[in-house]
Amino acid sequence: MKRSIMTAAAVMSAAVMLCGCSAGKSAHNSGVPDKPETWSVEQRSLDDVTPMEGESQVFVTRNEEDDTVRIIQGVLSEDPVNDAREALDLIASYSQVMGFVDVYSELKLSNTIDYGDKMEYRFDQFCDGMKAGFVEIMVDRNEANKAVVLNSNYIDLWGFNTKPKVSALEAVQCAADKYKTEKNTKAELVIYDGPLLAWKVPVKDGEVCEVYIDANNGNIAGETLLDS
Repeated sequence: MKRSIMTAAAVMSAAVMLCGCSAGKSAHNSGVPDKPETWSVEQRSLDDVTPMEGESQVFVTRNEEDDTVRIIQGVLSEDPVNDAREALDLIASYSQVMGFVDVYSELKLSNTIDYGDKMEYRFDQFCDGMKAGFVEIMVDRNEANKAVVLNSNYIDLWGFNTKPKVSALEAVQCAADKYKTEKNTKAELVIYDGPLLAWKVPVKDGEVCEVYIDANNGNIAGETLLDS
């Protein structure tokens, strides 16, 4: 199945440019469009997946929170995947099943790993320049270069506000109130578990090397331990 542009793609693109990942959550109150439910490529379903050679079934793992699919193990398409662009097109065709919004603007190729009989394409997800989740496609050369695994750690960030209420300097001070920090310590704005907009602040305090400060209220949201 090759990429097929649909009429709704223009509507989708306009919505993404207007909203991005920082759109307001309430379209009725802010005038921001509702989350798009159409995609720029023809969509596949789980019925399009067939078992791999030697298997009797397709294996699907779902997220417990929202029932979206996290992993598909099976032949995802009869079309071979020969490069990263074709891998991304295939990912896009499973957007409805996997809960993706707009992979062409959110995902960026970060790595390819050649295992000999298999090739893995990894795409990292970004929101306003901040790394969020990732999506991986595994291609099996023994299956005529067909994709056989789709693994998603994608985060739905439609409506996610990336404008902090707490400044970087305030975040460093919040961290310094509890942890040891060095002079001229700088904070980095990141997407933390939740998802949550947070400032990552390096510290030198026993086993703790980084702390995450909630960018909305200045509370400590979490920490990173050495060797973790």
